[in-house]
Formats: sequence, C-alpha cells, structure tokens
Amino acid sequence: MRAFPRYWATHRQVVTLEDGEFDLVMRGSSDISQEDAERDARRRFDQIVAAGGPMHWPRDEYYPDRRLPEELLDEVHSATGELIAVITRNRYGSAVLNTDAVLITDIDIGSITALRMDAAQAARRGRGRTASSGGGGFFSRLLGRGTRHEPAPGGNDTQDPDELGLPGQGPRGEEHHRIVALIDGFRAAHPELGTRTYRTRNGFRVIVTGTGAGPQSDRAKELMGEMRSDGLYMMLCRVHDTYRARLTPKPWRVGIRRTDSSWPGADEAWVRKYDEASRSVAVCRFLDASGPAPSADEQQIIDLHDRAVRAESGLRLA
Repeated sequence: MRAFPRYWATHRQVVTLEDGEFDLVMRGSSDISQEDAERDARRRFDQIVAAGGPMHWPRDEYYPDRRLPEELLDEVHSATGELIAVITRNRYGSAVLNTDAVLITDIDIGSITALRMDAAQAARRGRGRTASSGGGGFFSRLLGRGTRHEPAPGGNDTQDPDELGLPGQGPRGEEHHRIVALIDGFRAAHPELGTRTYRTRNGFRVIVTGTGAGPQSDRAKELMGEMRSDGLYMMLCRVHDTYRARLTPKPWRVGIRRTDSSWPGADEAWVRKYDEASRSVAVCRFLDASGPAPSADEQQIIDLHDRAVRAESGLRLA
C-alpha cells in the first residue's frame, strides 16, 4: 500500500467565482516534507478554482480534497518488509487501522431496516414527486451539517449490546438476526473467501480475506455492496485506497469529552486520560470465522486488529 502522509498543510483564500464569493479551504499532504504538503494544498486549491468552485467539481473527486489530516501513529510491515498497514489517530482521537491487505466493512444495526423504510416511503410518494433537497445530502453529510443519525428503535449509544438484550430481543435483536442472515448468505455465495465476523457496539464488522480486491476496485465495491456497507464509507475506501477500521473506542463512550485540539495527539493530557479510560472496554467481540485460511500478511493484520480491539476479552463494547 502507499505510504500515509506525514505532513499536512492548509491553503485558505477568499476568491470570487461565477457563483459568488467563496472562502475556500483546501488541505494538502505529503510523505516527503512540509513544503511539499504546502505545494499539494495550493495545487488542489488551484484545481478547484479552475473548475469554477466546489459545486462544479465532480463530487467523487472533490471528496478526497476535503479529507481531514490524521496523525500517523505506526506503520506495519510484512515479513518481507512491504508496508501493509498504518495506524492513525482520527479527528476525535480514536486509533484507526488503514490497510489494503484485507477487505474490512462495518454493517450498522438499522442499515437493512433503513433501506426497507426508504423503499416503502418512495413507493408511497409515487411517481411525479421529487425528493427533498434538505440537509441530509452528500455535501451536508460530508461537512458535518446533515441530519443527525438516530439509533434504531430501542437503541442507546451508551449501553453495551448485551445490556440491551441483544441478540434475542426487541427491534435491534431482530435486526441483529437479519444481519447474521445477510452475512451467512454472503459466505454461501463466496465459499472461496475467508470471513471473520465481529459484533460492534452498534452492529457488525466483517473482515474478508482472499479477495485480492484493492479498495478502489469494482470488485471491492461489489462485495461491500452485497453486505450493505455505508455508501460514504465505500467512497472513502476508493478515494483513499485503503480500508479503515476503528481500533479504540469513541471517547464519549468511555466518558471522555472530545479534545478541543484539532490535532488530538498534541493534547498529551487528553491522550493519557483517554488511554486510561479505554483499558476497560473492547471495540469488537469476535463471533466466528469461516472459509479458507488467510495468507501470512492477512493473518498479521487480523492478529493486530484482534489484539487492538480486544476481540476475545469479553469486555463491554464501546
């Protein structure tokens, strides 16, 4: 996989375009130097301006230009010295696995129900009516101004699934079983692939081995689509050419307020407090595995992932 940027830069400038005046912010990155990151930011900025502004830029190309910088925590190399993963700290402070060695996808509780509800609502609206252009669209979600995601009925973002009576009771329990059936169907359709299934705080995580599918490939898009992966996550994989998996808990799930720093790792006191609170929880709980054995590189990533998320610890999920 390609090296993760070590240097980040921001270019901000007010420009007058055909659609009006814009205060544009563009980020650049580099694995070479800070100066190279600054050149990258300016290059990206000039591209957006030349296109006439963000609204005239293809959204699947504009999206990576809006990427947020993440602190590089560690690099993982194979036995032959090849870079196969990097660990970063995201904007709210959690450690994240980035790799192209295995396909990773999350399936949220409520994802299948939401698809069914959307289809039913569309049918009720009938032909000749247009969908709302309100705050839940692509750019709103991207910039953090979209409609707030609400948990599925009976859900709560502060409790462990076991405390909610999962997997056997209530609407979330029913959805649990639907997703298990979805994963079982995927396995039956792809006996040549290995799968490892985990329970997360609000759904499932599936690691798929043996695909040979890079994150930007049509094959990856197809496989993740079969498992109802989030569309924005799938686009993130394509434009950054990496699969991502959170390794440590979201701070608010362990009673820690998000740091005010735009670079969480710079707040050493916050990091110490967060690390201490994280020791009593897990991110995933291993459920089962099937299919052919992973390759050596795939197994290395799986072992790293399982240790970091404490997959077999039995601790509360966060």
